[in-house]
Amino acid sequence: MAHKKRILLKLTGEAFLGPDHKTLCPATIQSVIKQITELIPTHLFGLVVGGGNFFRGKNEGKTLGMTPSSAHQVGILATMLNGVILKDLLAQHNITATIFCAIECPPAGEPISQQGIMATVKKEQTMIFTGGTGNPFFTTDTNAVLRALQMEACEIWKGTKVDGVYDKDPHLYNDAKLFKNISYKDALNNSLQIMDPPAFALAEQYKQTIRIFNIFEDNALIKAAQNPEFGSRISCS
Repeated sequence: MAHKKRILLKLTGEAFLGPDHKTLCPATIQSVIKQITELIPTHLFGLVVGGGNFFRGKNEGKTLGMTPSSAHQVGILATMLNGVILKDLLAQHNITATIFCAIECPPAGEPISQQGIMATVKKEQTMIFTGGTGNPFFTTDTNAVLRALQMEACEIWKGTKVDGVYDKDPHLYNDAKLFKNISYKDALNNSLQIMDPPAFALAEQYKQTIRIFNIFEDNALIKAAQNPEFGSRISCS
């Protein structure tokens, strides 16, 4: 049997929300899970999910007047909530998933370790990575690259609310330019905001390719699997 293609899928927490981006709604996340079910025969997924549907440290933390480190800790906990939700929904589709948590919390997942990750890869089971890196000031983008390297993923897929990498926010600027292919060097030099600089730097160092696409588009994961030109690609060249 051929080895499955290993993918680290980074999901925005907004995948749990409805069109108003405020109310919990199952439509998008159930669609994502259905697509994962279709791809499981050929793909092995590690999932990193943000916590923005509950709490964003840099936004809500600032609004509340919290110190940045404490605000980031709340955001880290929010990713753990989403991990438990995601595991339950996957189980309802007969997908066995292991939650790895960067913060010790036995009810929410097992402690992350390289041995545990590779044992799960060997069993060809889905993985959910929660708790970020376990430290404040590191985003889920950086965590996604880190976990992709640990599971030896061939690509990182970042499912977000835009259809690729732009030179500025396409929701605010009609003249925003789309980059179908861009190097990490150019992404950093142009201060593109699609991912954080530490994530770009780590991915570039280890020559990890990142695909950026709109997770809210119909069958986005299927399209990403079938069409290498779907979305935007960030790589070393």
